[in-house]
Amino acid sequence: MPMCATDAEVKVYACNAGSLKTETQYILKDTRIGTPMEIPVLFLIIRHGKEWIAFDTGCNGETARDPVAYWGEETAKGFWPVIGPDEEFARAIRTLGLKPPDLKAVILSHGHLDHAGAIEDLRATTVPIYVQKVELAEIREVVATQRMGTAYVPDDFKYLQELNIREVQGAFDIFGDRSVIAFPTPGHTLGHQSLYVKPSVGKAFIYAADALYTLECMEKSIPPAVAADFSATMQNIHWFKLANLAGVTIVPSHDPEYWAKHAWAPAELVP
Repeated sequence: MPMCATDAEVKVYACNAGSLKTETQYILKDTRIGTPMEIPVLFLIIRHGKEWIAFDTGCNGETARDPVAYWGEETAKGFWPVIGPDEEFARAIRTLGLKPPDLKAVILSHGHLDHAGAIEDLRATTVPIYVQKVELAEIREVVATQRMGTAYVPDDFKYLQELNIREVQGAFDIFGDRSVIAFPTPGHTLGHQSLYVKPSVGKAFIYAADALYTLECMEKSIPPAVAADFSATMQNIHWFKLANLAGVTIVPSHDPEYWAKHAWAPAELVP
């Protein structure tokens, strides 16, 4: 990367990839313990001129059919998936007239089960999948040890050697024109990254991914319940809060109230 450097039209779409039934304390640390919470799962599709990219992929399709067998009992008990057939990655992008080989690239925010679960849909393609170096090291460790019971699921990466994985370090300008920039936001995982987008119409925004689960995390300085480095997650939250006060739109990943107010693809996302 970069792929090109033009004045291409940029549009953003949020694809509904189902939801996870959980409890609030598993999202907002030590908050409203025992209160049921159903969080949306999504990924972004971005059109840049005639090229399309995805940011994340949602869950693996097998999760919808037998989450206990695929994720393990402990993980499935804490985060129960509700995923319709049309919410699985390869079928969800059909809403935009796309198939996996049509994508120019996939960027992963991180390797957790609800973000990287469907990368195997790229197996029969040469589509590059961009992952931060630190994150890729963690993924390879999960594969090597077949470690279960965490948000990294070994079977999500069983075809890793057949995929066009590209390692990146630091911020990278995806199209070379500053319209779409992935940048590190470590904390939730050590190799987590978020996404800056400047659509052709409307304001630029930052899709925080799991660096910010909900807007309440930002407004009340509540850390996420899942983090590799809680200090770093709070630094991200404080930075997002400052950016928000300065007029930058911050888009959270798993906020049910936020996403209830925004349209899913094929409608264009207007944060």
